Amino acid sequence: MRERRSAARERTDRLRYWLSAVMLLGAGIVLIPILYTGGALDAFRLPKEMVFRAEAIALALTGVFAATAPRAAWREALAAMPRREWFLLAAIAIWSIVTTVTSTNRPLSEASLVTVACALVIYIATRLVAPRLRLAVLFVVVAGAFTNAVVVTLQELRIWNPFVFPPEVQGHVQSVGLLGNSNDVGTLLAGPAIVALVVAVNLRGWQRILFGSAAGLLFLGIVMSRTRTAMVAFVAGTIIAALLRPWRQAIAVTALLLVFAAVALRPSTGIGSNFSQLIPALRQRNYPVLFSERLVPFLSAIEMIRADPITGVGPGCFKFHFMLTRLALENRYPPAWTRGWPMNFGETHNDHLQVAAETGLPGYALFAAAIALLAIPARRRAGGGREPRTAEQTVGRAIRTPLAATFFVIALAQFPLQIAAPRLMFLTLGALAISWDRDDA
Repeated sequence: MRERRSAARERTDRLRYWLSAVMLLGAGIVLIPILYTGGALDAFRLPKEMVFRAEAIALALTGVFAATAPRAAWREALAAMPRREWFLLAAIAIWSIVTTVTSTNRPLSEASLVTVACALVIYIATRLVAPRLRLAVLFVVVAGAFTNAVVVTLQELRIWNPFVFPPEVQGHVQSVGLLGNSNDVGTLLAGPAIVALVVAVNLRGWQRILFGSAAGLLFLGIVMSRTRTAMVAFVAGTIIAALLRPWRQAIAVTALLLVFAAVALRPSTGIGSNFSQLIPALRQRNYPVLFSERLVPFLSAIEMIRADPITGVGPGCFKFHFMLTRLALENRYPPAWTRGWPMNFGETHNDHLQVAAETGLPGYALFAAAIALLAIPARRRAGGGREPRTAEQTVGRAIRTPLAATFFVIALAQFPLQIAAPRLMFLTLGALAISWDRDDA
């Protein structure tokens, strides 16, 4: 009798901590993409970053309580993740500490180190709770993305805007969603859009209609944001998804992609006119237009990598070195490459280059390994293919590679790791995909 009571109490304790983690993760993924304040300093990015860190602290405390509780099963929780994944997470944490110690501006790097630690906590928490979650949780995960897609569409069509802008701010610059910048909106929507499309292709019946409609709404938000990189990333993810499907479904996905492209690239649309500017810019070698004024920060990051390829300048220190590095570019590169607006870039607008510049080539190797971890599906156990796979297992396996491709491409000209809402979205979707693509999910 006592053994039964002890077992029941143990299950209750586990369920309590599991529910606490689920509630914290759900609150964060819904609240962060839509949160903003009326502060004059930073109404969008700073509040979201603060909530991101608060969520990580609450999850860490929950984990400590769960691990130190009587009859704690923390060894079983650790065993839920493969050793290679733990090794990669540990390597990222250790190398972040090393590059912070060797940083050229330690206070800036310490702030970035906190962000890395918070991201690791949220990812681990999501990985541990995700195997018991069902497919419907995806609608909770992308709720904030849905909201931003609707808001940016209403803003772009001049139907409704929750914000009041000065008289000199007119046109597309008012289409900021709830993130404060149209490019941030496109970066946020790219991951959920490709996930919804892949899920729709892999399911049947009313679920296909539901997720297909969600993909259409999210894609519309990307079009309205006019974020070219998000469009290209969505196309890249769709192509990868089509290549992994049987030829009939690949043809259907390709046809759907062509329809989306035909609608989005019409000259009358904002994204169509945006892309049409690239052709004359290419002929005239107008690099500021071709690279959206980002060639200068790209070259600056490359110079930082050359200066210290092992440990880099330190996490978060790109903005500290940008201006001096930018001024030295004119002595190394042609004038056409360094021409552009005299802006002081705080981010590289390319997470590949920024990670390499701030943490060195070893740091970029860990970054690439994390993308590869998501992209490569898990190996099935011997004999595991005899049992029918659940919807979660099917979806988890299907979205891994397209989601990794989408992130890889969008990080070439955006910086999802530097913004709380896109960072949290990719972390959550990636953790769900890896967790579901297991025989025991």
